[in-house]
Amino acid sequence: MNRIVILLALGVLLVGCQTDKKGVQVDLTAAVRAYKQGLDRKPTRAQIERLIASLSPEQLNDMGVLYEREGRLDKAEWAYQHAVWRNPRFAVAYVNLGNVLRKQGRTEDALFRYRQALSADHTSFEAVNNFADLCAEKNVHLDEALGRLKPVVKSPSPHRAYGLDTLGWLYHLTNDDTAAAETLETALADPSAKDPSLRAAIHEHLAAVYEAMGRHAEAQSQQAEARVVQKREGAAGRPAG
Repeated sequence: MNRIVILLALGVLLVGCQTDKKGVQVDLTAAVRAYKQGLDRKPTRAQIERLIASLSPEQLNDMGVLYEREGRLDKAEWAYQHAVWRNPRFAVAYVNLGNVLRKQGRTEDALFRYRQALSADHTSFEAVNNFADLCAEKNVHLDEALGRLKPVVKSPSPHRAYGLDTLGWLYHLTNDDTAAAETLETALADPSAKDPSLRAAIHEHLAAVYEAMGRHAEAQSQQAEARVVQKREGAAGRPAG
């Protein structure tokens, strides 16, 4: 590794990095500053990108997370893509890449990346649930989504209610409202259904299913519950006056 790469690597890896529960945030400004102090000249874009591409898959994924938080989706895609090139079994980076492609409206590309994540790690809840949720949103590949998601939600897990909500809505979209109602009711009762926004979504989905089944009073009750949860969440999020 030549002096240019060493200095840039030190800049990226040691200068201005912050670690939090979601991973490393790389401060590229600090990296460039360190580079300039070392060589007394401005690095080219190509040099920086070559260095970044030499980072570990985990560091590249962290960079993608940072770019995505900033709304720089093209850069996030670039970082996640390099992460999976470096490690084709890195399921998390495939999921993150799929998420970015979904935000860009590239549905089939996103689904392909979720499938790759599942090939790398068939136990990835995020991969299968995001795949199924996108299929439900776009009303595509519903049978495949059902087949992939059903085994995942059979056992208790910290995120099971999210999967049950997605599964219940998939049943509704495939005209099996009996299964949809049972699944969404199970989602509401699951210990993992703690997030207020999730509970509101389940209530709304259940209201739509009950309405389709002709259970109008129960549908109205679920809509009311959704509004209560949303109002409570909004009140909790407002600063005290």
